[in-house]
Amino acid sequence: MTTELDDAPSPEDVVRMDLAALRNLNLEDFGRDITPAELRHIFETCDALWLYSGNPHAPHAELTSGKCSNGFVDVLRVLKYSNLCEIMAGQLVRRLRAYYDGKVDWVIGSDHAGATLSYAVAAQLSAQHDFTEKGEGKSQVWKRFVIEPNEVVLQVEELITTTGTLQLVREGIRAGNPNPVTFAPLSLVLVHRSDVYEFEGAPIVSAAHYDIQTWEPWSCPLCRRGSERLRPKQNWAKLTSRG
Repeated sequence: MTTELDDAPSPEDVVRMDLAALRNLNLEDFGRDITPAELRHIFETCDALWLYSGNPHAPHAELTSGKCSNGFVDVLRVLKYSNLCEIMAGQLVRRLRAYYDGKVDWVIGSDHAGATLSYAVAAQLSAQHDFTEKGEGKSQVWKRFVIEPNEVVLQVEELITTTGTLQLVREGIRAGNPNPVTFAPLSLVLVHRSDVYEFEGAPIVSAAHYDIQTWEPWSCPLCRRGSERLRPKQNWAKLTSRG
């Protein structure tokens, strides 16, 4: 008898799929850890990942901060597809259970990029969910619900380049809750592009890691080699040499 597992696509199948085929995948197709090659293919097919090729004549990324970068990740281009969001959440849950098998009462993300993914993770853990809201400056505010003293909170983010967002979310939760808050002994992130692997003494566990560097324009080695600076979202086809 052919089982659902027998029909599940192999890693070799997935890396050959176009966007239409990727959108037909579902959570049950991944009763295994997705490979780095599969993740990269999914992100590139969704126009969510660009990494500098090394060609000195190719352009590189100009970030919103004004800094230069040899890579760019726009995770929401993947998460906007509900089936892929569910699959990515499933991969994070698999990684969670490899590190921590304790209870999770709340899954909380940031406003707003982390909200969709954290909800999908919460749904698979049968946990409560919410996300912090943007406050003044860069602050993240927790104000709608009370986390009880015996409840455990898991933080989930779609992307980290530093631990800044993790810290702001955690500060907001602590400041907005009347009780001390217990956090799970790890943080989950879909795409890790940082050189920091711990937050408040606990591991940052990711599904994908990319060694992406950033520089001030005056110190950028790509600029010195004559590579053109481009804003990724406005110049995606040119940046990726697809148009």
